[in-house]
Amino acid sequence: MSDNKSILLTKKTGSILGLIYTIVIGFAFYFALNSIHITSQWLPYDVIVKNANSNLFYKFIWFIKDFSEPQFYAGFLASIGIIFGGFVAWLLSVKKSPLAGFDICYGTNLWPWVFASQVISLSFAIFVLNYTSFFDSGNFTWLPTFITVVGVPPSIMLLYGPNYKALFTVSILGGLICFPTAFWIMCKILPLVDLPATVGNVVTMAITGIVICQVCKMLPWMKKIDFSPVTKDENLSEEEKLQRMLRPAWTVRRVLADISEPQFYGNEVVGIFAIIGACADWILNCGHGAGGSGALPAIILSQFIGGGVGVFLYLYKYYEKGWYATYVPVVSVAPACVLIFGASIPVAVFAGVLGGIIGAPVAEFFAEKLPEHIHSTNANVLSMALCTTIVIIVMRALPWF
Repeated sequence: MSDNKSILLTKKTGSILGLIYTIVIGFAFYFALNSIHITSQWLPYDVIVKNANSNLFYKFIWFIKDFSEPQFYAGFLASIGIIFGGFVAWLLSVKKSPLAGFDICYGTNLWPWVFASQVISLSFAIFVLNYTSFFDSGNFTWLPTFITVVGVPPSIMLLYGPNYKALFTVSILGGLICFPTAFWIMCKILPLVDLPATVGNVVTMAITGIVICQVCKMLPWMKKIDFSPVTKDENLSEEEKLQRMLRPAWTVRRVLADISEPQFYGNEVVGIFAIIGACADWILNCGHGAGGSGALPAIILSQFIGGGVGVFLYLYKYYEKGWYATYVPVVSVAPACVLIFGASIPVAVFAGVLGGIIGAPVAEFFAEKLPEHIHSTNANVLSMALCTTIVIIVMRALPWF
């Protein structure tokens, strides 16, 4: 047995330098962004909300913004970064470029279909069903229209493969039921249990995901289509694979990839473009992204800490399984707690560390219980709901939060 493999099997952890680098990067973003406070008239969040229903331009801005809502960035340029980054990562992947990074959409070569399902379902929800009209019917400053982007439609495309019947079926179903379910939970359930919208959103993803997977199983035209995945020209031995994963850079890359996992992209190129876009949003107007909360620096810090801790602790799971749900705290627990308890370093660190410890193992537990026709993302969002609730309860019990 090689020394590296022996170390991994004994400690089961990744590169400590990789963890340190990741945390340092998070703090660098935190302090750099906090040194910039520009309040301008460039797409202020409150103006977008006020006009999202009555003005087609602002409705379009809300539509684009929803693509980065899962990361809690909720910014126009952050979303452009995710979309453009997804295209670049897919292009690099099909060209088998050495710069491609982690396989986008898990090497399925289905990014165009995944992205199409996101665009169609979100367009149906916002421009056809006009769910943004609820801004004019109550005192709402936010609506969960984004859920279809990271929920049922893309997961079904990965499950059933590239075909138009699946594309339009799940896009319409997703656009039809995701928002109403999330909206009802947000208005009727969350106030009773005193939990944030994040919990309601991921519970919605789980409920609608399981229901629509069941529906698709019964629909006669929903058949799984074979497809050709992208294959890399790599013949790495187990020892070479392990050596690569134990490098500090691998940890940093994996955390960046985790930032784009909610959209099922899972690629560090996308993660880099997303962060660049989010930072550009902040520099242009700190009252634009992250719901105008001003919490973006602490959100990014919490994500790097949560992702870094998870990847460091569970590297052996990546080695054994090829993938592990370390993104759970990155897009739920850590940033949600920042918005609840304040955009401070103690909140970002505590929520990130605790979320990084419990998020992925809980997702693995749920994934082992799912039947074959239910996409595993439903286990991940159940973990997000449970872990976010647990961390919030713990932090509320502690006197210093």
